[in-house]
Amino acid sequence: MKSELAEYGVSVIGLSKDTVEDAAFQKQRDKLTMTLLADPQLDVIKQYGVEHHKGIEFSTVRFSLFGIPLALFPSVKTMAIPTSLLVDEQGVVRWIDQADDYRLRSNEQRVISAVKEAFAKQQAA
Repeated sequence: MKSELAEYGVSVIGLSKDTVEDAAFQKQRDKLTMTLLADPQLDVIKQYGVEHHKGIEFSTVRFSLFGIPLALFPSVKTMAIPTSLLVDEQGVVRWIDQADDYRLRSNEQRVISAVKEAFAKQQAA
């Protein structure tokens, strides 16, 4: 898919709530060649309106309740909804794909079709 995207001058950039260190670890671990950006405060994620407020996070902070040591209590956290955006060089969103299931991502054919549709006119000019 990378070569097909390159024909249209499209680069793939991943954005997540991860810290810079976590993103670097994931990139190395998964042998990713794309740029991964860290947005731990969700600044950019919120600008695109793809934050999700129903994620469950377990705290690793240890505390005591009535003298009983406890840990791993659940809380709700804000995270990014897995979303594919096609953004042009002016920052205009040309295409968006977002599944209801956070485990699903856009497939290659949908992405390539969206790129061809969005940029075919520009390429012909």
